[in-house]
Amino acid sequence: MTDLITTTNDFFQTGSTIQIAKEMLGHKLTYHSEQGLLSGIIVETEAYLGPDDMAAHSYGGRHSEANDPLYQQGGTIYIYSIHSWLDMDISIQKKGLPNGVLIRGIEPIDGKDIMDLNRKKTDFDTTNGPAKWIRAFGIMDKELSGTMLNSANFQFELKKSKTPANILETPRIGVPNKGEWTDKKMRFIVDGNPYVSKMYKRDMNLKTYGWK
Repeated sequence: MTDLITTTNDFFQTGSTIQIAKEMLGHKLTYHSEQGLLSGIIVETEAYLGPDDMAAHSYGGRHSEANDPLYQQGGTIYIYSIHSWLDMDISIQKKGLPNGVLIRGIEPIDGKDIMDLNRKKTDFDTTNGPAKWIRAFGIMDKELSGTMLNSANFQFELKKSKTPANILETPRIGVPNKGEWTDKKMRFIVDGNPYVSKMYKRDMNLKTYGWK
């Protein structure tokens, strides 16, 4: 898939949302923050399939000022609050079709010391969750919501940096009481990567981190 991609819009609009969520694994995400350069490899994603998906913010065609980024062209950043934390989705598909992919886990590359400082954590716990990596990157508000990846200081490399040896598919986390959507396998992880959320130590591959 990646070899056919030439633009950010192409990447986030080519193929099904499920396919794109899997393809995002192994791609580098870079943020030019006021603290310095921060980057990491995406190791965990979840797909949300718009108006039909009971767990999606756009279920039933729900459309508000807050979730409007989901309705914009593929590659638009959507930041939203979960209690006192922030999560970030990327809109998928063409404008008007509010699908999204939640970035759940990041393996740090650049600026790990800054990330540790921001999180007041070290080791894998710094970025092994959707709200954790956001805070590690120093993002404390929704100012970037509605902006496009690769248009300013948030970059998504279109060429894969690493290739998963195996991708596990599981039900999404924190999606109770949503009928059939609770059990659908729409969470995708790099098998064995220690920066995947809720990864037991016995399942971590500390030699390869799950990469080929």
